[in-house]
Amino acid sequence: MISSIHHIATLELPELEPYKTLRRPFEHLEQGIFVAEGEKVVLRLLASPLAVQSILLSQDWFEEHRIVIEENTNTIEVFIGTKKLLETIVGHVLHQSIMALASVPKQNTSDDVVRTLGTGQSVENANKIFVLVDGITNAENMGVIVRNCVCFGVEALLVLPNSCDPYLRRSVRNSMGNIFQLPIVYIHNPAEEIQKLQQNGIRLYAAHPHEKSVDIRKASFTNACCIVLGAEGPGISQDVLELCDEYVTIPMKDGVDSLNVASASAVMLWELQKKLKR
Repeated sequence: MISSIHHIATLELPELEPYKTLRRPFEHLEQGIFVAEGEKVVLRLLASPLAVQSILLSQDWFEEHRIVIEENTNTIEVFIGTKKLLETIVGHVLHQSIMALASVPKQNTSDDVVRTLGTGQSVENANKIFVLVDGITNAENMGVIVRNCVCFGVEALLVLPNSCDPYLRRSVRNSMGNIFQLPIVYIHNPAEEIQKLQQNGIRLYAAHPHEKSVDIRKASFTNACCIVLGAEGPGISQDVLELCDEYVTIPMKDGVDSLNVASASAVMLWELQKKLKR
């Protein structure tokens, strides 16, 4: 529902500060907020269960989407400005003069992952896919990985401390709002928590070129498995590699040694969901 409508002639309002800057994303996360940009992303946010606080948009977007905003269960402040005014915000081509401010959802934990396997359910019949990211610091790559996870039915994205937060502004944008459908699990003690997942039947497959690596088309995946992705360049950290159960690779033409990590995630998840017959 709409709590109030403000027609603005300036962006110099305390309530609009998060919209104005791309330079303080970590401060926003510390405050438990994030910005969604662009029509499709904002509409997906409004359709999600996340808590929307406010919307900043031009008059034409407000007229087109007023009903959707009014039907949302949150109490939303609406700020309406001219397109010329909103275009003064950096990245106006991307935000399309429609943005929303929302609360980052409650953090999930590795215990939540274990619970998704089901009480008393055999892990062999769980048929669940997870993705763990290690050292993914590029927000655009993170956003595309999130999008791929949702496309291929991943249950949750597990994020190690050395990766960027999927709720960074650029990640949310590059996920095209698909992040609102995907549980994000923050791993704080990698060795302990990864071993707990393995003890509960989840097998880890590292996307890693190695003499012992298996062609992903020939790998034998269990029905509760986790693809592990590392940063481009350094790859998966040694400590995490040592915890993985198996190494897998994507076959490529000679002379090409790797794919962009986001592209690799799509290929691997496509192959995996085929093998699990999902």
